[in-house]
Amino acid sequence: MIRYQNQKQRSLEGFDTPPGMILDPRNRWVRLSDCMPWDELADSYYKTLSRTLGRPSKDARIVIGAVIIKHKLSVSDEETVEQICENPYLQYFIGLKGFQSKAPFAPSLLVEVRKRMGQTVFDEFHAAIIKAVEQKKAKKPVKVDQDNDGGSPGRMASNYSEDDCHIAAVPATAKQSSPSDKTPRNQGKMIIDATVAEQAIRFPTDLGLLNEARELSEHIIDVLHEKSHRPQKKKPRTYREIARKAYLGLAKLKRPASKKRRDGIRRQLQFLRRNLGHIEEMLSEYPHGTPIPLPNWLLRRYWVLPHLYNQQYEMYKTRSQRCEDRIVSISQPYIRPIIRGKQGKKVEFGAKISVSLAGDGLA
Repeated sequence: MIRYQNQKQRSLEGFDTPPGMILDPRNRWVRLSDCMPWDELADSYYKTLSRTLGRPSKDARIVIGAVIIKHKLSVSDEETVEQICENPYLQYFIGLKGFQSKAPFAPSLLVEVRKRMGQTVFDEFHAAIIKAVEQKKAKKPVKVDQDNDGGSPGRMASNYSEDDCHIAAVPATAKQSSPSDKTPRNQGKMIIDATVAEQAIRFPTDLGLLNEARELSEHIIDVLHEKSHRPQKKKPRTYREIARKAYLGLAKLKRPASKKRRDGIRRQLQFLRRNLGHIEEMLSEYPHGTPIPLPNWLLRRYWVLPHLYNQQYEMYKTRSQRCEDRIVSISQPYIRPIIRGKQGKKVEFGAKISVSLAGDGLA
């Protein structure tokens, strides 16, 4: 059920604060609150709610303000609630009537809000905020002032930022550009960030990756021997039972010692190197240009195995845990680890992407 009040911004003087606390009207959250189109944002938010069914919802000003605070400060849901409880400016920003030490909502509300809103509502928020900022920029007059020595005039222009609608003075250059000068000028700002398109994969370990690569190499040997031009030739030995037993003996340990883990990685590297040598020898029977009798999915994985072996062997030899373009998934070799620092998930795995946000809101 929708429970909504018109969000005409109350004055800062009407915000109830504890005795002795004086709020600064130039604070960034106060300025940002003045330029936010709260009614338009509330209309977009309430599109996903029913006006007659369900219990009354939290006021849209509180929910939308909390979402903006979370993304602007880049904090978790729990930290967002804590910041609001401690900061009177944030409570003023989300539309509370006065300062209160009690949390206005539970952190789990933000999870429900993200599920309910979806990408469409976020896009409408983005468009409404940009439109409000552009309107304020258009209404701000241009002031012309003379220098102290009576020289060339300096121009004062309004420069709004989407973050806090801050008005800054930008002096003009001493040399005015001619109309014929069409060289583009640097202006505004661009935010560039690297992120990752997360993939649901098994958490990679060096021992687990080598065991998976070894099993794939054994399967490739089986397929090549079955479809060989000389089936009477004896199949190469792979020692798969010994290798499997050696892997399980280490994988079942809860916290294996570093010496045991290093010894286990060394043995798996030896098994994998032997198998790759057998595969190269078996593939030499097929002349250049002849199709290899391997299915496409298995052939793609075979191309990854030598790179994986080289990376793991180099890290083993140098006793390092890092290498360039490290492979963490044989089936998806383009996946890379990236440190995110999230609560409970320090590392995410996926394709790395770069996102740029221009000053006019284009991503």
